[in-house]
Amino acid sequence: MSIANLNRPADAFEQLETEDGVRQGVCHIRIQQRTGRKTITTVQGIGTEYDLKRIVQYLKKVRILKMRPKRLLVFLFLFRIASVFVVSSWFVPDEVYQSAEVAHHLVYGTGHLTWEWQTALRSYLHPALIAMIYQFLNLIGFGNYRQAIYYGPRIFHAILFAFGDFSFYHLCRKQCITTSIANLSFISYMSSWFVFYCAPRTLSNSLETCLTLIALNWYPFDRDTNVTWPYIAFGAVTIVIRPTVALLWLVLGLYHLYHHPRPINYITHTVLPVVIPIFAVSFAIDSYAYGTPTIPLYNFLKFNVLQGGSAEFGVHSWHWYFTTGLPTVMTIQLAPVVLGILGQNIFRPTMLPFFAVTFYLLVHSILPHKEQRFLLPIIPLLCLYAGGAFLNLKRMLRTGVVVMILVNAGIAIFTARYHQIGNFMAPQRILEEWDGKENLSIAALTPCYSVPGYSYFHNDIANLRMLDCSPDLNKTRVGLDEADEFHEDVKHSCNGTIVEHPEYGEVIQLTGDQREKVKDFLIKVGIVNESNCRVHGF
Repeated sequence: MSIANLNRPADAFEQLETEDGVRQGVCHIRIQQRTGRKTITTVQGIGTEYDLKRIVQYLKKVRILKMRPKRLLVFLFLFRIASVFVVSSWFVPDEVYQSAEVAHHLVYGTGHLTWEWQTALRSYLHPALIAMIYQFLNLIGFGNYRQAIYYGPRIFHAILFAFGDFSFYHLCRKQCITTSIANLSFISYMSSWFVFYCAPRTLSNSLETCLTLIALNWYPFDRDTNVTWPYIAFGAVTIVIRPTVALLWLVLGLYHLYHHPRPINYITHTVLPVVIPIFAVSFAIDSYAYGTPTIPLYNFLKFNVLQGGSAEFGVHSWHWYFTTGLPTVMTIQLAPVVLGILGQNIFRPTMLPFFAVTFYLLVHSILPHKEQRFLLPIIPLLCLYAGGAFLNLKRMLRTGVVVMILVNAGIAIFTARYHQIGNFMAPQRILEEWDGKENLSIAALTPCYSVPGYSYFHNDIANLRMLDCSPDLNKTRVGLDEADEFHEDVKHSCNGTIVEHPEYGEVIQLTGDQREKVKDFLIKVGIVNESNCRVHGF
């Protein structure tokens, strides 16, 4: 639908039918400004089965977002970069140990590689991008600064996400029937607490989400896009980074091929020439990094889907995404999304994204392991339908939008600044207490991978030791892993009393044979050496 706002009576109408009598998919609206507050609105090209009076009423609603594209892009850059410094909490280990930590190992030779990187389950493409950031920091002389090493990759991800935001704005403008509905859908997305919470993190889920939004800029929803190869290229990259996003692209790709006049020709002349080089480069990078020819995409699907290996990290009910996951990450947004999907057809965007989201959720529901972050790439697609529902609120429109923003802002502030911040505060306190001294070694006696690694400490520590919790893939382990053993075995418990020692200051006073057992454990994890560790009684 095209809308022309004219200051003078002019011919705003074009031929609505082709020479063959085929109706075009565009209706034309002329809003002629008159003296005073009255306007004359003319609508042409809408079928008689629709209520024209009601349509005009929607079209004349005031716009909520008034910003030029360039200014909007600048605002999105500033907003996402600011979120880098606002979001100071810990989410999941993967934001460090599947991205920045691996890149730190590639560039600086220090970094803890989890078991996934020893079994070639992950592609090095994402860490390679962060490694380029590290190399750039080295080039400009910032490679020795811990803050630059920590914030550099996060700023990079935030900038990419800003491009994704801008792409989603254009998607809303293309798919929504009016500018007001498009703006409301975009505001619904931008106010999402979970998107704000994840956007600056070095998560592969964040990268796949922003690249997916960028790719959709070239997807032929209305089959009027001449250049489509970029969406295939970006889509292929997202699949290399996060194989499960292929569920979205499978639906979108099949729909595109079904409506293409020459699908076989399109596959051979467009799809394959774009996809093959991308997967070839990915294969070369991964084979070089792992030291042997390998395809992590296949290894990932084999372990997590065919072998059910994801169950090692927790099992949830099949309905978890519908009863817990979506309500948690979308909160108040879920109501307008549902109402928008069930609303009037004329005010609803294409249902293709909804079908892709449904397929994505159904397949993920079959898998035993489920996480909130797996829902990140579908949140924008769902928010696409929220605009029409908000517009239906009529007089309560602004109130509804304000409530949505305030609720999400409150959750965003809490989760970004107060929830799970100890994971970063404890290491920061250690660095402050150590005050730049050399040969700092840390033993993290915490839940598995709950402290940042070398990519956070950088050159400020000599050694970082963590409790091992790798899954027993070969089924050869007897008993618990090291982390579970530490938390469950009483011999690792320091249930003592803090007392003042005349020579050593504050110490923990232990009872019984706890002293020898704690000594054995401290030696085992490398905190002390056996030669200079003595147990004193007093």
